[in-house]
Amino acid sequence: MQPLVSICIPTYNGAQYLRECLDSVIAQTFTDFEVLLVDDQSSDETLNIAQEYAAKDYRICVKQNEQNLGLVGNWNRCIELAQGEWIKFVFQDDLIAPECLEKMLAASKPDSSIISCRRNFIIEEVMPEEVHQYYKNLVTLETLFPESTEISATDYCKAVLNQIKYNFVGEPTVIMLRRDVFHRFGNFNPHLVQLCDLEFWARVAVSTGIIYVPETLATFRVHSNATTVKNHSGRLYRTTVLDPLVLLHDFALHPTYAPLRIIAASQSKPLDFLAMLKNQSYWAWKDSKKDFYSLAEWEKMTSLYPAILELAKLNSIQYLIYNLREKIVNVLKHKIKKLLNIPIIT
Repeated sequence: MQPLVSICIPTYNGAQYLRECLDSVIAQTFTDFEVLLVDDQSSDETLNIAQEYAAKDYRICVKQNEQNLGLVGNWNRCIELAQGEWIKFVFQDDLIAPECLEKMLAASKPDSSIISCRRNFIIEEVMPEEVHQYYKNLVTLETLFPESTEISATDYCKAVLNQIKYNFVGEPTVIMLRRDVFHRFGNFNPHLVQLCDLEFWARVAVSTGIIYVPETLATFRVHSNATTVKNHSGRLYRTTVLDPLVLLHDFALHPTYAPLRIIAASQSKPLDFLAMLKNQSYWAWKDSKKDFYSLAEWEKMTSLYPAILELAKLNSIQYLIYNLREKIVNVLKHKIKKLLNIPIIT
């Protein structure tokens, strides 16, 4: 008999906090679930810990990928293996409250596709002060929609337009998804390294809306070994330039984002995603030339998204024409002033 919920735990070298994570999962007051832990070729004790827990609880199923699939690849592998009607991600560093499943399911409606809850944070003391301040001042669904638990697709679109590039929903541990959304909208985009969760929530919710449970049912851990921290320290161009560019590409061109484009065009100040994409593609191209690694990232990304490269080239030609025209105009002005004996002010 298939469980109602699949709790998916994608792991990679997560031994440090995995026991706490699993303890929070198996303590759920709602019990009709499977735990699917998919390990991505860890080199620490992650797999041993997982198998230890599986030996004690029949609901825990442990799989290991034959080769390392990477962060998003492992998320998608979890989805492929999940059996439940609902998928609840819980990351190896994170925790969920005992009543998490119970309360999120209770909030669902027959047509619900995506449900989010409030979360709190465990932040390592050694993290810089700006990290503490960042998480303290986050924009959330609750700040955008105070006292609202059902956010329509239209209202979600408007929130995205006002908060482009900001994950106001939260990390995967705060989310529960009906499994059929992956058939309707596809899987997580493996070409994103930082905005992969934000993009998927948007891809679904601009068409379906989102349910919000205003209770703290999840805990997100921020520590120096977290993927987000590593991305920002080691792949700055990739995370801060190319990820937002790919997001903008999909907003402008992906068929699933048609509802977002309709709302963007209907605003008092219409938002033209294609024009934004054209401009940002050019500047991302310029930035890519600052070092070898950035250029390699740019070439890899534009091989996957050729429209970005074409728009960058088009804008480059237009900038060239504009600059040439400005130079010609300035030369003509200079000559006319000289012919008329007008003092030339430099």
